[in-house]
Amino acid sequence: MTTSTYDQSDFFIRAAAAVAILGPILLVMIAGTMPEGLARGQLIVSGHIGIVVALATALVLRAVYGLGFSKAFKLAASKPNHSVTA
Repeated sequence: MTTSTYDQSDFFIRAAAAVAILGPILLVMIAGTMPEGLARGQLIVSGHIGIVVALATALVLRAVYGLGFSKAFKLAASKPNHSVTA
């Protein structure tokens, strides 16, 4: 008998994999409808850069979440002489 539990990291991994797989496929399909030329190449290059940036941002945010936001807030609050002015 197996016990299945829901883990938040399972959803993150599946979502990141979907973006990594479906993003370039959809980008190439969209670029395929455009006429050949510089605009088509720029769309493909900038689209892939956007996908990589989105995945890198998601991985960084996941790492920060894994370390715990409360630790960061405790560290920031432990310095009483530090003040933020608007």
